[in-house]
Amino acid sequence: MFVTNASLLMSPLDEPHHFLQTKPICLSCVGFCFNVKYKNNLPFLVHNIGSFPDMNFDAMFLKISHDLRKMGDGRDISNWFSVCSTDTQRVSFVMGLEVVKACFQEHLYLSKQEISVPCKSENLSASHCIAGDNYHKKKLMRKSISSYNQSILVGEGEALALAYANRSAVFYDMADWLHSLRDIQLAFDHGYPRHLEHKLRERQGSCLLELGYIGQSFTSFSLAKDLLTLSPNAQQKVVDIALKLKQIKNKQKKSKKLGVEDNASMSTVKSIEQEIIKKRRSAPDLHRAKNPLLPSASASVELMDTADRGRCLVATEDLQIGATIIVEKAHASILLEEFKESHCHHCLHWTLGPVPCHQCSQVGFCTTLCRDESWASYHQYECGLLDLLYRCTRDVNTGQHGLLALRTILKAGKQKISIEQAKSPACRSSAGMLFDSADYGTVYSLVSNTAQRSEADLFRRTIMAVYLTSFIQQGDGKEPDVGMATALLHLLQSYPCNAHEISHLAVPLPSEPCSQNQLLQLQQVRPCEVGAAIMPVVSLMNHSCNPNVVHVSYGDVMVVRVIRRILQGEEIFDNYGYHYTTHDRKERQLKLGQQYFFRCYCQPCVKDWPLYGDTPKLDKRSDISDALVKDINDFKRLVCYFPEGPAKLEESVRLFTGYLDTIESDRSISLPVQEYIKVQEVLKHCFALLATLSPHLLV
Repeated sequence: MFVTNASLLMSPLDEPHHFLQTKPICLSCVGFCFNVKYKNNLPFLVHNIGSFPDMNFDAMFLKISHDLRKMGDGRDISNWFSVCSTDTQRVSFVMGLEVVKACFQEHLYLSKQEISVPCKSENLSASHCIAGDNYHKKKLMRKSISSYNQSILVGEGEALALAYANRSAVFYDMADWLHSLRDIQLAFDHGYPRHLEHKLRERQGSCLLELGYIGQSFTSFSLAKDLLTLSPNAQQKVVDIALKLKQIKNKQKKSKKLGVEDNASMSTVKSIEQEIIKKRRSAPDLHRAKNPLLPSASASVELMDTADRGRCLVATEDLQIGATIIVEKAHASILLEEFKESHCHHCLHWTLGPVPCHQCSQVGFCTTLCRDESWASYHQYECGLLDLLYRCTRDVNTGQHGLLALRTILKAGKQKISIEQAKSPACRSSAGMLFDSADYGTVYSLVSNTAQRSEADLFRRTIMAVYLTSFIQQGDGKEPDVGMATALLHLLQSYPCNAHEISHLAVPLPSEPCSQNQLLQLQQVRPCEVGAAIMPVVSLMNHSCNPNVVHVSYGDVMVVRVIRRILQGEEIFDNYGYHYTTHDRKERQLKLGQQYFFRCYCQPCVKDWPLYGDTPKLDKRSDISDALVKDINDFKRLVCYFPEGPAKLEESVRLFTGYLDTIESDRSISLPVQEYIKVQEVLKHCFALLATLSPHLLV
């Protein structure tokens, strides 16, 4: 039965919603908790932004709803929209509404006015650079780098070269030789003034010497000496460098091997960045060879089709606690707006010294490698539009899903979109077929739950799909592409049940370090959501309120590890944010039904397991509980270094894995018990500490 006119044109203020209905990392820790805070049920706000008061999507949707009611067309439109049985029909119907066209034209006109403002500014870059210089003189290193970062993002020409050079000086003072060396080379590449070049050549030589590249260091100091020879007032400096060259020459003679210079060169930005990436935490290898049909998963995991649970992942052998069974790079990801100056727009890794887009000033990248990959894949289509896209979706229901869906179709392109839309459902990925995370068809095959959605929900998502398509294609001067909007609408229905948070552990640092490595208590580390991503293989895992795996993020790569034994033939279960230890059965069933359209029949739901506080303890097994409590308390007192993390973390993983094995193997212990829950949560935290850490400054 079709909903009434009022329900189709329901304003977002009346509509039940969930801000980010992604499958989160479950760190529902107990004891010394490390809870992820989800943004469910945030109120909608119609923002008044600068001189463009109606750039928010909710404001636009309210206006469309109001205008349709005012014209008296609401009931007819409701009836006509209800007849649409496919996403293509829904999109075509909405694109034909004059009220929608008029509202879109107003929004797009306002956006064009703002896009016309230049993204780069030498004057603004110079102003930020001066601020950075002042902070540097006061030894306020992080504030100095922040100012130089802003200068670099908006800089061009000589101003950009000078900003790179000045930031390299701060990195040098912080003993960050690789980033200093990278910025020096970028300064040269962007036209650093010839009469100042000797300064950078000398600094370049010092960085190379610290890194063990003796021969290249000699070359840089020689260039600095030659440049200074041309200056009449630099005789003493020439003498000093000549002495330095003599010392380097002696070091060359005494050394049988000149560092790694025979095998590597540090003369280009790309070669330096490869060394920077090597020092970054990388995802672990799978514990077995890859499954050829499921390349992101190990051969101990297979995809199955079931009548009652749909597609799911099942163990092909017994899986031990700690095993790494999935390592999946995101098919597409987005960075949350508040992290755009601290994290890479492309791979989501934290970066102290971002490099900018060549065209816009709205994104930063950890390396030129990520910048170039991003441009070739999708950024060329969104360049200059991101600030407006963030605005129009800020605090909006489905807003992040809209941005992620848009990123996905920009990466796919029209040809791939058309191919997938032309396929019959029988041709889509299923058990026995290749399920490749990098393939757009794999993403398109994920469940969308269209049949479970109300007409009001579909109408609103269709408006957003058409609007985002119009927004991204506004330079074409054509009607929005129906195929592109249809693909967007499909993903807007799919992503609330299939997108995932990207969360890193946030390390609070003092604003100004006395050294590069920062010491802090482990209890100061907290999980922090930095973005969202689509992980097709991880999405195949069904929910349990007592999951047997946990996933953590290495940038935009998600790693799934086992946290309780899984026997051959058993299903691999994720947790969608509602754990039996923190949510009672009634709440879990309600939330899972609202967000994911299913009723859970896991063991905690069937047997109505108690919340953590009401769970029994191992009172009669002091041989286990006493030692366990002591080791957990010792773990809590560990100190954490940034960026290395706590020392001997792998030893902690083995220790707490052993406790879980012991409890599971003891037939006299009936789960659940509090001690098992505590150890499992500590193990989850160990896995998260092994993954990406993101510093967050305490200014």
